[in-house]
Amino acid sequence: MRYYLLNDDKLFPDRWFLGAIEHADNWRFLKPEMQDMEPGRYTLHLQREGTPMDYTQTLLYGLPVLSEKARNSLRGISEVDEPFKNVVMEPVDINGGPWATLYYLMIVETRFDCVDEVRSEFRKFEENDPVRPDKAGEYAIFTNFVIDPDKTEGRHIFRVSTYQSALIVSEEVKRRFEEAQVSGCNFISVMGDREVVV
Repeated sequence: MRYYLLNDDKLFPDRWFLGAIEHADNWRFLKPEMQDMEPGRYTLHLQREGTPMDYTQTLLYGLPVLSEKARNSLRGISEVDEPFKNVVMEPVDINGGPWATLYYLMIVETRFDCVDEVRSEFRKFEENDPVRPDKAGEYAIFTNFVIDPDKTEGRHIFRVSTYQSALIVSEEVKRRFEEAQVSGCNFISVMGDREVVV
C-alpha cells in the first residue's frame, strides 16, 4: 500500500486560515490521551477570512477540519466506520459563518512507530534541549521523511509516534478525496520516491 503525508494546500487561491479550537487544550487532540475526551461539538476560530476549503488544517496545531463532502467521501474506510472506528469526526462551528456546508474536526487516534530511519534523514530532540527538553528522543525535523508500510497494519489514516504532527493517509484515501473533488488537499509521497521535508 502506498502512503502520503496529507497537508492542506498553502497555495490555495484566496484561502481562509483556521485558528485554534476555543475553550480547549488543542495539544490534547494530537496526543494518545485524547481518547479520554468527551465527544461533543467544538467551536473554531476563523483566523483569516477567505475561500473555504473542504480540507483545512488549523494554523498552529495542524488539526484537520473536513467539510461534509470530505467526511462523506471516507465512508466505508474501516477507521471511520464501526466497529474499528479510531478516526472520530466531531462537528465543529467555525466563527464567521454561516457556511454553505457543515464542518467536522477529524481526530485521529491511531499511531504507529513506522519511520524508516535507514532511508529517512532527520534530527531528534536531545536530552536537555534548550527549547523542548520534554520531547527528548522524539523527531524534531525531517529533511527526508520515509515510512515503512510494513509497520502500519494496513491502516488508511494514522499519525506517526513521536512525530504526531504528521498525518499519513493511504492511496485509497487520496483516491476518494480526488474523486469527490475535495478542495484544499496536498498529498506528498512518503515512500522514499521523493524528498519530503517536514
